Amino acid sequence: MPSPAKFREVVNQLSQRFNALQRGEKCCFGVTMSQCMTLELLHQRGRCTVRELAEGLALDTSTVTRVVDVLVRDGLVRRARDEKRDRRRVFVSLSGSGRRLAKKLEVSADEYCARILERIPQERRAEVFDALLLVVSAIDEMPEDLPDSCS
Repeated sequence: MPSPAKFREVVNQLSQRFNALQRGEKCCFGVTMSQCMTLELLHQRGRCTVRELAEGLALDTSTVTRVVDVLVRDGLVRRARDEKRDRRRVFVSLSGSGRRLAKKLEVSADEYCARILERIPQERRAEVFDALLLVVSAIDEMPEDLPDSCS
């Protein structure tokens, strides 16, 4: 049975290695990882408010606002007010070039994950996938009101 410290170490290694390699895969598209994740989320969900993006990315709203500002400047996303219901609500959506880039990022990510899967014996892939889903589920079940160890 692994100790909590050993589990943390392995999860950290997985996260660091996956993110480092993924960053290298996507840097050739000229976007940062935050921009990449924002484009991918908009591609999956369609139009969103900045708050919805922040929740989906697990980032602060101010951070996502800065990311969206750059993506708007670069013509990859658009902002539009909700003219019919509440003009104060602003939605963010992909532009045509943003959709094309998001699709390229998706294809690149799928190819990257396929290369990882190729290195796992075929008879163990379902087991690995189930274990990852179990970890995600355990994290999702964690109460949101855990004490803040940083304060």
